[in-house]
Amino acid sequence: MNSIGQDLVSWSKTGLIAYGDSKSPEGNLCITFLETINGTNWRFHPVQRYIIHPQLHENGAVNGLGSNSGHTSGNGVRHGSVSGQTPSLTSGGNSDKHSHGFFYNVSSVHWNNWFSLPGDMLAVCDELGNMTMLISGQSPEGPSTIEKLTMLFQDNVYKIHNQLVPLRPTTVMTTTPSSTSSSSLGKMERKQTKKEYHTTILNFHWLSSSKPVICSQFCVFDVSSNTHRNKAQQIPPFGVFHPPFMKYACMAVRKNGQIDFWYQFSNSKDHKKITLQLQNSQNQRTKELDWLKCAKITPINDDQCMLISTYSKYFKRLSFYKLHINWNVNATTPTTLNDPSLKISHILDVVPDALDDEGRVLELAHLHVLSKSSVEKNPYPEILLVYNVFGTKNSLLKRFRLVQTQLGPDFVNILKSASFSSDSGSSTNQPLRSKHFSLLQTGSITFPNRVISMTSEMLDGLASFYFQDGSIVTYNQNDWKPESERLQNQSKQGKFRDMITSVLSAGLQFPKVPPSAAIEWLRISPSMGGVIVKLAKKNNPRFYAIQDKDYNDVNSDASNATTLAFGFVASTHRQLSSEDLSIACKTHVVRLTQLDEERARNFITTLISCIYSFFNVTPDAPKEIMDKMISSRPIQKTMLLQLELGCTFTKSNVYEMARVIMSLRNVLFAFNGVSRNLHFAVEQLSNSSLQQSNSKAFQTSFSKQDLVHSLIPIAKWFVKFVTYLIQEVILLINDPQDKSNTLVLGVFGARMPRTLILSILNEIKKVTQIVTKFPETSYPVLNESSKFLKMVLGESPVNFEKFETFLVDVNNKFSAFNEQQPSTLREPSLLVKAEIPSDVHKMGDFLLAYSNNAVISHVNATSVYFTDTSELRISHGEFFNPQLLKLLQPIDEGLVVDTDELPDDLKSSRSFCQVKFDTISFDHFTPEELSDGKLKRCCRCGCVTRAGYIISPNKTIVPTSIQTKRWPTMYTRICICSGFLYELND
Repeated sequence: MNSIGQDLVSWSKTGLIAYGDSKSPEGNLCITFLETINGTNWRFHPVQRYIIHPQLHENGAVNGLGSNSGHTSGNGVRHGSVSGQTPSLTSGGNSDKHSHGFFYNVSSVHWNNWFSLPGDMLAVCDELGNMTMLISGQSPEGPSTIEKLTMLFQDNVYKIHNQLVPLRPTTVMTTTPSSTSSSSLGKMERKQTKKEYHTTILNFHWLSSSKPVICSQFCVFDVSSNTHRNKAQQIPPFGVFHPPFMKYACMAVRKNGQIDFWYQFSNSKDHKKITLQLQNSQNQRTKELDWLKCAKITPINDDQCMLISTYSKYFKRLSFYKLHINWNVNATTPTTLNDPSLKISHILDVVPDALDDEGRVLELAHLHVLSKSSVEKNPYPEILLVYNVFGTKNSLLKRFRLVQTQLGPDFVNILKSASFSSDSGSSTNQPLRSKHFSLLQTGSITFPNRVISMTSEMLDGLASFYFQDGSIVTYNQNDWKPESERLQNQSKQGKFRDMITSVLSAGLQFPKVPPSAAIEWLRISPSMGGVIVKLAKKNNPRFYAIQDKDYNDVNSDASNATTLAFGFVASTHRQLSSEDLSIACKTHVVRLTQLDEERARNFITTLISCIYSFFNVTPDAPKEIMDKMISSRPIQKTMLLQLELGCTFTKSNVYEMARVIMSLRNVLFAFNGVSRNLHFAVEQLSNSSLQQSNSKAFQTSFSKQDLVHSLIPIAKWFVKFVTYLIQEVILLINDPQDKSNTLVLGVFGARMPRTLILSILNEIKKVTQIVTKFPETSYPVLNESSKFLKMVLGESPVNFEKFETFLVDVNNKFSAFNEQQPSTLREPSLLVKAEIPSDVHKMGDFLLAYSNNAVISHVNATSVYFTDTSELRISHGEFFNPQLLKLLQPIDEGLVVDTDELPDDLKSSRSFCQVKFDTISFDHFTPEELSDGKLKRCCRCGCVTRAGYIISPNKTIVPTSIQTKRWPTMYTRICICSGFLYELND
């Protein structure tokens, strides 16, 4: 009954991919992620392998790490009891007995992706039943880049070990046999076993927090307004969800019917466990024989309850249990935290069918349970049973609802005629629920091919079936029809039509993957942008993006753009990194580009326009709303998508417009953050100037002036960028037909970049006023940073005051024009393509003429024109290796390239990028910075930075041992584009 690769891979919301490796001597756990190579092609980052072994908790004990200084030994686990309280401390010097240890195959991995959870914790289960809990992006010293893993605790079935252990990728020992690797505890050897263990974990489930989530349900085309309308709904948590005083909670079912429940209080470093047993009534003999073949944990709508579904290998029956968790909240003294209590109730036993309607023998192959949220019409969980039909290649799906038996009033009156009141009113017409459950069959489907695996996501409302021949079909749980046929089978009548419920609704579909015999594991990606597959004969995973049936059909562009936009918005609501969907969009755009480049640009514009519409915002929103949009994560991710799609073209403003807005947003956050911190520093100095010692006073003054110093590189960039815009205006005035210098029309014409520039100019004035009003007089050498910043801003060849007046006037005139002639196409065209639509071509003439009168007439045009504005870092050619600026393989092979197929000198992540400058701080790297191993790269936009690392002494005002925090620290883990940063170790 085990599905192919079932739970062997888990793709986190953050983008990290974890999977088990059953062959390599270097480890049994692999961590990778998708990273961009050149803006168009991607690859799976070279796999980092880890040895997850039962003695992993002793690594920290030997090294003196973690919350406890020595080796920790958990308490024995008893039925219904709590284990894992503060472990006893023993000597950490017993590592010699582990000079040769064993590690086992990983049986399942599980990121905490469920519902509102952030996807940063990973449960790793091996075939013996050991469970190791890891966290990404955290180390004993504090936050780290996301790909770094730290062990939080380890449960060796009967003992739980609270030990913080930072993990490092393993290296192969060349002097040892091929099946061993090095470890801090000695040689580690993989132990292959064919034996079954009664403690093996069959199913693992994370419990959500008490936060609700937003779910995109569907979008429809409104004929009256000629636009698509998106329906999003907030879904409250259901089933079992932990209260705020818990950091996390999760649970698992083992093969012997044991339930383990792990949790941690918010104010505690200890991780605890409660254990229960499903089969309490069995005698010893049947208990030893009755190992479960499979188990499923499913949230249900009963308050703080989970459904546990099992299939018994011995009794050949399905059993259903309800698990209730009481968090034991103390209402009188909320600060008193009590351990939760668990109660298990057996609710139903069912024997699966042995024959189909035609008398053929059936074998139960898969059990799957679909969770239903409280907002659905029918909240009862849906049970899916997939049978293999003997004598054929078919699979038979039978669908059931697990429902409570309804008791009619007449039946209740017979049983309780004496107590049933005649004045009970409407209650006599309402059926009553009994405590008994039953399976109600709701339908069946016969598949012409064998099902090898099935998956579902509650928020998608979809169920996907993987077949033996490599095909994948996704069904909508509402009507159980293929999702890729939804749009073509709908009626074109009525006010609302063309309902879209997923990224597949318009006809995009999963490609056929290799047959199951060649596959170790496979899984649909989180945003449903494709399928990740690990082939048995390949070292690296492969990614197959969803695809259209016919790319020559121009009429399908609008519907495809709409469905991709709907999928993007849905994944953003769910806090997914969505690189899989970005690759799917990019694949589609590349195929269109090969047919017609202008068609591809229009497709991107339609796609981005739909995204704004589905987020219920407009690109020409008033300033109050625009300010909120600029700082919002949805708009940040939308700009990233535009950036990624814009790399498709050799010469286009699509990429440049997105990069400009990202850079301007970064400049605004930098000046705004420094402005606020300067206010605080000035107040601190004035309030404590008399009490501080000389060393403390110098440190405070240095920190204040270092804030100013950190703005100098980004101020230089802004001055250069404004100069570049006026240079383009001069070129267009002299040659209005020049199409190679139209970026300025998008920057001046679209409201978002105008608003950003105006906000930056306002923040510059605030900073300038502070450093002028409060100069550093106690330590005059420190005041040089203020003088230099004012000099950089003052030497701008463009007058900032005139430039600001010009933008304010343009804002007012365009706002009035939009009110007189509203258009949903004008702003997206400016924001995406930097093109002025032909029906309002006079807007371009106005911008050029007015900028000539309001700005250029007040500057030395010759000086502006010949100012060096190179290295602005707004074109994708400035970020990636020139050797890689091409499509690296035919599009039919996909955009994700196998690292093994790259040339040897172009296999490292560092070889992909131009490492000249820091994209976040806008500072140039020194030779020392390039060689000290403290560089990070963004997996999405490809930028390189040192954000979050200690500032080099040669880049401070004066050399000092003081370590200060600068504004780029906010980007320690996440790039300005919203992609995550990883260390450039190579």
